[in-house]
Amino acid sequence: MVEVLGFAVLLGYLQASIANMQDHRQPSPNTKYSIRDAVLSAFGAFFMQCESFLENQRQLNSRKGRDNAQSLFGVHKIPSDNQIRTILDPIGLVNLFAVFKQIYVVLKNKGYLKPYEVLNGQLLIPLDGTEYFSSECIHCDNCSHRTHANGTVTYFHSAILPTIVSPHLEHVISLVPEFITPQDGHPILDFRF
Repeated sequence: MVEVLGFAVLLGYLQASIANMQDHRQPSPNTKYSIRDAVLSAFGAFFMQCESFLENQRQLNSRKGRDNAQSLFGVHKIPSDNQIRTILDPIGLVNLFAVFKQIYVVLKNKGYLKPYEVLNGQLLIPLDGTEYFSSECIHCDNCSHRTHANGTVTYFHSAILPTIVSPHLEHVISLVPEFITPQDGHPILDFRF
């Protein structure tokens, strides 16, 4: 029998990972939002699938005196979208990889992966690629780039996203993403169009 694995347990893994993140900001009035609140607010925006998470939460708070950010995620102060980016951009995403690994181990140990098994206990793990940043102006050492026929350059970041799937189940289980970056000693990926 599969033990119930609730939202609070899964959120606890995320909160534990956040506790290990380094805050590289200098003490100032700009640090009134904690890294914890920024990460949980960003997670909340994706979890709630809301275009304007902050505005949605403000409206809930004005109508009900409480919002989802507080009640579901434990956010004390919700930063704006720009504040979230400013706080989180310097923090490496690898800080969150432990969450994926912990959840995978729990799912496996508690029997949640059994229904996904095919061909004598194997798991199907398709790989999907995505581009998650693109700019003609902003770039860093880890950017790949495309040179267009007109000479303009587009800088971008991309990743491979593995998931566990089953042909018989509608849900997928996300695994640790693999970020595509230029390798030492190799040219930066240059896609010409």
